[in-house]
Amino acid sequence: MLRGAARGVLGGAVGTAAMALAAHRRRRRFTRRHGVTPEDAGVVLDYDDSEHVVIAASVLTRHVIGWAPRSPQERQALFWLVHWGYGSAVGAGHVALQHVLGREPRPGLAFFAASQVMALGLFPVLGETPPPWRWERRLVVTSFVQHAIYAGVVAAANTATAPPAPTARLVRLARGARLAPLGRRAPR
Repeated sequence: MLRGAARGVLGGAVGTAAMALAAHRRRRRFTRRHGVTPEDAGVVLDYDDSEHVVIAASVLTRHVIGWAPRSPQERQALFWLVHWGYGSAVGAGHVALQHVLGREPRPGLAFFAASQVMALGLFPVLGETPPPWRWERRLVVTSFVQHAIYAGVVAAANTATAPPAPTARLVRLARGARLAPLGRRAPR
């Protein structure tokens, strides 16, 4: 169980990296197109890659441990801690879904839906964004694309690192036992 959770956290980190890379490329393309620096863009391109992450996390840290970031450096550190910590930890949920729902694509689709529902719910509740039905169309599309990237990469990473199914392992062992003469290894 612990090995599966660790595998899920690693898959979540890989998915978070893919999502961060996609956000970076989108931000870079936007700023080049508009001839501004990222600091001067003045527009939210994705709530998952914005100050709203820090706002939501600050609400929680203020209530739980009585602390909220005060300086820009603290806000940036909290953003990255939440971005990588949350994204990595949530990846363990995909492994749990694999155990419940079986082989892909069902666990990946359920994981995508859950990730998207969390984003659509947490930002309005904690991050001071409007409810999703009032988001600009581009923000909704970006959110869906970003979470599809995240969920797809998490599912691929977790599937690639999954141990073989016990029945497949037994079949391979049985075939090897029948094909190998005594004292020799089975041909591969």
